[in-house]
Amino acid sequence: MASFYRSSVSEFLEVSEGEVIARLSLEYAKRGYTSQYSDQTLTWERDLRSLRIALLQCMQSDVSSGGWGILLEFSIPRKEMRIDAVLLIKSEIVILEAKTGAAFSEARSQLQEYALLLHYFHKASADCRIVPIIVSPQSSEPDIDVLNQYEMFPQLATYWINKVVTTSWQSLSNILRIVANRSGNQINNEIWNDSPYHPVPSIIEAAIALKSGLSIREIAHSEASEHEISAVRQRIQGYVDSARTGGHHVICFLTGVPGSGKTLVGLSLAHSHENQANAIHFMSGNGPLVKVLQHLFTQEGRKRGADAVNARIEAKTLIENVHVFARYHMDDNLRCPSNHAIIFDEAQRAWNRAQNKKKFNRDYSEPEMLLGVMERHQDWAAIIALVGGGQEINDGEAGLEEWGRALAQSSKNWTVYASPEVLEGGPSTAGHRLFDNETERIEVRTHSELHLRTSNRSLRAEKLATWVNYVLDGNATEAAALRIADKFPIFLSRDLNETRRKLREQKIGPIRYGLVGSSSAARLRAEGLEPNSTFHADYPWEQWYLASETDLRSSFQCEVFATEFEIQGLELDWIGLCWGGDFVWSGLRGWQLRKLLPGPNNRWVAIKNKDKQTFRRNAYRVLLTRARQGMIIFVPKGNPDDSTNSPKDFQATAGFLLECGVTALE
Repeated sequence: MASFYRSSVSEFLEVSEGEVIARLSLEYAKRGYTSQYSDQTLTWERDLRSLRIALLQCMQSDVSSGGWGILLEFSIPRKEMRIDAVLLIKSEIVILEAKTGAAFSEARSQLQEYALLLHYFHKASADCRIVPIIVSPQSSEPDIDVLNQYEMFPQLATYWINKVVTTSWQSLSNILRIVANRSGNQINNEIWNDSPYHPVPSIIEAAIALKSGLSIREIAHSEASEHEISAVRQRIQGYVDSARTGGHHVICFLTGVPGSGKTLVGLSLAHSHENQANAIHFMSGNGPLVKVLQHLFTQEGRKRGADAVNARIEAKTLIENVHVFARYHMDDNLRCPSNHAIIFDEAQRAWNRAQNKKKFNRDYSEPEMLLGVMERHQDWAAIIALVGGGQEINDGEAGLEEWGRALAQSSKNWTVYASPEVLEGGPSTAGHRLFDNETERIEVRTHSELHLRTSNRSLRAEKLATWVNYVLDGNATEAAALRIADKFPIFLSRDLNETRRKLREQKIGPIRYGLVGSSSAARLRAEGLEPNSTFHADYPWEQWYLASETDLRSSFQCEVFATEFEIQGLELDWIGLCWGGDFVWSGLRGWQLRKLLPGPNNRWVAIKNKDKQTFRRNAYRVLLTRARQGMIIFVPKGNPDDSTNSPKDFQATAGFLLECGVTALE
């Protein structure tokens, strides 16, 4: 049962206060509170009489209010949170928190988080208006007007979640009657209480939960993919266990659409209890992702009592930069690595031989290097390669084919496990295949479970990745047919300040927002946004992702935008995507992929190199798939006096996005 007590309002008023408190106390005792009441119980003992008086006043005004539902101490699954009281008033959900003293000032954000969790994850609450109310003796007269302030767009959480109302007990009945007068059919008490709850954690939330010892099954349950992530983790764990007990070398390629949970699977394997004796190290060539996760785990380690040095060492041990791993094992230490198994995130972005030669004067590709290092183990080794489709965004990224060439030339007989997509190509691998026509084929054991098909990043848009593919292919008809913006809000803005304002309006509880944009959108500088790569390389991205609203370095400031390099592998709840002149629509000619040539005759020129065209298109694929709750696409108006900021280019781009189903922000 989710609640400690539930009944109709009429039944609640018929029983004594002592009986209600006894039932609450019994439920607390079942959960371990055997010797004393918690703060919540004390609050209800103090305020229960006031609640009964308010509800009795409602019944005296309208006898039908006796049919409302009431639930006390409603538990939000897996969050260790309880709502003091929930009132089901016809078709609306009122959540009540009784606060006094210092707790009153913190109650607003707490109540907003409760409302947000119900809206997104509690099935019976998804399409109901939620009214959060703080009841306190310290409250002045309530602002009744906030009950009638509605957001225009029903696809937004702010449409369904009312602004927080603060009131005294004396005024509570008036507010409840206003809610009742605008509601529809009565919500069923039992059905609402027992409704499924499907949390979809962000990468950062999931990382913290995994660090705390929770399993994927406990933190990654989603309606779209109830068992997919858990099942594939178990399958890959089986491959690792088989390699360990059978004494052989295995490599597993896991593919999936953006946001489907590949990184989550990798982090779970790295933190699972099965691998404590033989740790699996998670590594990535994505510097910002590594910095953010290392900083996060350092913070979590310190919260659990570790000193700063040990917390940092532990974080850097489990989360490694692949380039640091390479330098240590290829330049400084030629012995076997300490760990028998590694996870390589975004494996398709591993460097080819030319890039590795250019960067570090190493005459081999990163797939060759990683296979060679792990082959030093004579008994067993395992590599889990996480592969994202259409995610190659920079020169020298080898793609799947380089892994195939490295495996074919390896001195070891690697057992290869992969999804069929790895051999056949297709959208999930952006057309790349493990073996090209010139590569000697080796046996691959395929399993369809090794491809994650459902995006779990976007809470209400499992088809977002498909929509993005249509947009980038220039197919407005198919994109619009998905009606993506009906459930997942995607707005078009032509004003940066308006974009910032709308993002800030979405701040309910723990929601995080920020700006993103292309690394080649050089003329975003005209909008006051700095695109310089040196500036971006030196920015503290761990603070951008993790710092609070008051920190000037945080994403909340909307002053610094993350490029495809800083946002890949990570996400925000809401993003403001700042469109650049490097990727503009041109009617019958389709998308124009360009680079800026600054100088006396500043101008954009077409990108002709096929690989660089792929990188530019993929940059926007990454940017368009980073939001969990919604996005605002800001397309500048341009400047008729600036040839590099053509209003015509941006107007055509904005028009095409509207054709694809984006909602104009007016």
